Amino acid sequence: MIDAAHVAAIERAYELVESAQGELSPAEVDAAAARIGRAEWWDVQVLLHFARSLAVREIGGDDAPHVRAMLDVAQALGEPALHALALAVTAARRADAKPSPSVGPEKSVGPEESPGGPLVRAVGLLDEADGPVVHRVAALIEVATVAHAMGFWELALELYDRTAEVAGAGDDPRWAATLRRQRVVLELNRVELVLDWASAEAMVGDWASAGARASAVTGTTSTDGWPPSWVRQYDGYLRLLAEFQGLAGANRGDAYSSLCTAIRATRERDFARAAVAAGGLAERFGVAAPLNTRLLAMQIAARDPRCPEAAARFADELVWLRWKERLLRMANMREAIKAERRRREHEQLRREIVTDDLTGLANRRGFQSYLAEQRGADSDYAVMMVDVDRFKQVNDTFGHDVGDQVLARVAAVLSSAVRPQDLAARLGGDEFVVILAGVRPQVARERAEGVLDAVRHHPWHEVAPGLAVEVSIGLHHGSHRELPALLGDADRSLYAAKHGGRGRVAENAA
Repeated sequence: MIDAAHVAAIERAYELVESAQGELSPAEVDAAAARIGRAEWWDVQVLLHFARSLAVREIGGDDAPHVRAMLDVAQALGEPALHALALAVTAARRADAKPSPSVGPEKSVGPEESPGGPLVRAVGLLDEADGPVVHRVAALIEVATVAHAMGFWELALELYDRTAEVAGAGDDPRWAATLRRQRVVLELNRVELVLDWASAEAMVGDWASAGARASAVTGTTSTDGWPPSWVRQYDGYLRLLAEFQGLAGANRGDAYSSLCTAIRATRERDFARAAVAAGGLAERFGVAAPLNTRLLAMQIAARDPRCPEAAARFADELVWLRWKERLLRMANMREAIKAERRRREHEQLRREIVTDDLTGLANRRGFQSYLAEQRGADSDYAVMMVDVDRFKQVNDTFGHDVGDQVLARVAAVLSSAVRPQDLAARLGGDEFVVILAGVRPQVARERAEGVLDAVRHHPWHEVAPGLAVEVSIGLHHGSHRELPALLGDADRSLYAAKHGGRGRVAENAA
């Protein structure tokens, strides 16, 4: 359960992410970030790295160090939603990277540098995402935004639909303010996606599909409290979408109204009037309109009867080639996502096969698999055999439900005592084993004593009044050549610990 201080830090971090996009300088973002949260709140740190990257990017700087830090922390945290968020930002930066003039066919960009890889992994992680709803919504929006930018509009729309469902189900009042802001971003991004897509369909002459796509946007969302620039964009987008449906609106004298006029004249085949209305619009829009909307304005302007017919035909042919290439890339992305989901399913099945259901530690299969992986490794090992003292008495006195909670909590203590290269496993019943790789005997002894104390001083009264739990530990260490035999040696040490009075560590007993 996230406490109130942690919730407040997450809320402030999301506010900073928004402010970093044009309101605050990198120095101001750094100063604000230093006042938010604690170092051990890694989810907050992911968001603060995100905010720093956005602030640097706003001034045209290199935000790569912040993006790398964001990804590193997210990977270490292991929360799927924030990991997906970091991967989406990584994909976005790779998609935006300008190729070096020296990169030719003989120096093509490798797959590890392609934006598609992080995007595919991010989509796969979203299938597993849980935790705070604001993290899931943020990740879904960012992944959808990247999919949109890369031309994977079908995928982006599906992700926005999922975002709406997740945000709609978020009824935790702690996240109300952040969710309210996220829903605004979702609405604007989704309308922008539909406009971009409809504009591309219009460019290939499919006005019927453009109109049908535009009709899916209702535009009934209230813009109260939105930034003024967002309100102007949203209103302009809705007017263009209405024009695709043949619903003319009032002329407000801005670039959006000019493009509405150009679209209407084009559909009436008055290409001269259309070209005049569309002239220079792409430059006037800048980033205030989607890419294909700007390209549509350029295409309409190029159809000026005074321009050479060959130039207009050439432009139309390029549009068709670009459209077909997008469809091919979308099909390839679908296949890549399917493959990633199959891979993750296989990984999950493998984890389930080698994982103990009750404790989440490795089971006997996982233990044997670990031993097989260590064959040939040049390292010393220490093995701890751990047994819950008088566990049968716990079950008889407090019941098997309490007994299961005892095993799960002891497992959590053991899990906190191992590193990625080590192993903690439940062999069965109340019997556990811990393998420590590359540790000196004194360190192994200290680790075992630490487990002993952590179990002894655990707040067992929270599980059941009057409950007290201790463990006995048998410790043995030796070289990698002795690893297969160390389990038996540690078992004999465990017997010595039990025989010596329980609640203690016995080491290298004969």
